[in-house]
Amino acid sequence: MKSSLFAADRCSLFKNLASDVWDRLTNAHDVDINLSEIGITADILVDILLYSKNHTANFDVYAKAGWNEKVFGCDIEIFIETQRNEFCMFALQAKVLKKNNRYTTLRDSSDGRMQWDKLNLLEKATGCKSYFLLYNGKDRWSHNGNDKCSNPHNEKQFGCSLIEPNDIMILATKTNSNGRIDNPTFNDIHPQYAQPWRILTCCYHTTANFTLYSLEQILSSNPALLRINYDPIDTSSEVNAKDESKYGNDDAIPLVVNNKINQGSREAKWNPSVRIIIKRTPDLQK
Repeated sequence: MKSSLFAADRCSLFKNLASDVWDRLTNAHDVDINLSEIGITADILVDILLYSKNHTANFDVYAKAGWNEKVFGCDIEIFIETQRNEFCMFALQAKVLKKNNRYTTLRDSSDGRMQWDKLNLLEKATGCKSYFLLYNGKDRWSHNGNDKCSNPHNEKQFGCSLIEPNDIMILATKTNSNGRIDNPTFNDIHPQYAQPWRILTCCYHTTANFTLYSLEQILSSNPALLRINYDPIDTSSEVNAKDESKYGNDDAIPLVVNNKINQGSREAKWNPSVRIIIKRTPDLQK
């Protein structure tokens, strides 16, 4: 059972995406260029859409109209189907490693609430699991280890790594001997606090730890997120910009009555820019 999931399409895709991010960032830093969260995230969405179009159509991608990193950040929701029409919810806050080997935006806050507090509140309100999603690439650094499911991986799987919010809180507020807060480095976090993001699709999840949602509950929870239909994404400006006047730049998620995802998101001030829905791989639906 475990081996069949590890070989499934959605697992392989997430492994490949992480390796691609690692290579892209390593190359960018080699020529002294910093990349943004929104550009990397948009490239990931393109790859997911192409994979779904050409291989296995069990990935749906939604994005906010007029997606603007300065307004909305890079908040990502991923819903993963475990049993038929039962989805686990994951909330990811994306951050990117800079060419100086540090994460410079972990303490950013657009509304006075730290992002780790927002993620922790969202977990309690919705029954989801939250992480910081770090985009990484580092030359002359190697690693061989096992993820939480005892599957082996190398350093490239940390191209997309997941870190617990409380670990980020401690690392991002730690002071040095001079009493100054330094931005954490890649080596401060990896490998000791990190898991490859492929654990989302390559590991079985204990559903008792989650509130499970139906597809209908997910789709109705946030009308500001619009489905992308295999159209190219312009990584330099906007994603799916239709209906921007209706939903594009609201600070709060639109109200949906009697929807726990919506209620919890509004309480936590979690207003995601991107949603990915991953349905069960066909050969595992038996």
